Amino acid sequence: MKKNLAKNILALAVAAMTFGFASCKKEKNDVQTIIVGTGSSAPLYCYLDEKGELAGFEIDVMKAIDELLPQYKFEFQTFDFKNILLALSAGKIDIGAHMYESNPERRKNYLFTEYGYNDFSKYIVVLKENTEVQSLKDLVGKTAQASTGSATGAILQHWNEEHPNEQINAVLTSTLTNEQVVAAMKNGTYDAFFSNIPSFNQIQKEYGGIFRLVENPISTSASYFIFNLDNPKLKADVDVALKKLIDSGELAKLAIKDLGSDTTQNINK
Repeated sequence: MKKNLAKNILALAVAAMTFGFASCKKEKNDVQTIIVGTGSSAPLYCYLDEKGELAGFEIDVMKAIDELLPQYKFEFQTFDFKNILLALSAGKIDIGAHMYESNPERRKNYLFTEYGYNDFSKYIVVLKENTEVQSLKDLVGKTAQASTGSATGAILQHWNEEHPNEQINAVLTSTLTNEQVVAAMKNGTYDAFFSNIPSFNQIQKEYGGIFRLVENPISTSASYFIFNLDNPKLKADVDVALKKLIDSGELAKLAIKDLGSDTTQNINK
């Protein structure tokens, strides 16, 4: 009888262990891996730090969202800016995170978060001694740099389509480092480039205030995270987490830490 009792206890113990392992496996399998496509050469926003690790505002916001969504595990993959949307369309990534601004063409092809998370208004930047340029019209006949696939590039393209006799020489490139931008502006390759306020402040500080920001923005916009059209559930879950970060003030704290000021004010009003 004792032997039978021992056997029964052992069987129960094995069953319990088996059930426990199965439960752990099921719990682990219930966590869905989400691939976030981002960049690695945009200072302040998504870049490699001195340890070679991804850092910046985009990364910190994504990580904060991930912490609020236990059903997901976010993993980052880096691309050139122009290739992130291609990877998203191809199903290689689940979220695009690279300061994406909204426009009608993008809205046709992707889902956007319900809330913007960062003011991304763009301004013309010229050398300090250039006092002539005050608007896009003043760039006619001049060379202006913008990133391929960017909203600024689309603005330049639209200008040239609407003004066939007043063309701006728009040079579209991959994302440039501050060093590359400064060199090209100094040697006259470009007459102007475009920037938001935090990036302008950084490059001014880094290079001794050699530029001038044209006062009126050429676009007033926010940045959003984007998703495939067939992924509304992920988009809705990210919306919930992003709203929590906004309402708690955590998003503003991240902006101050990474960008030097609260760039989250008034963008969802």
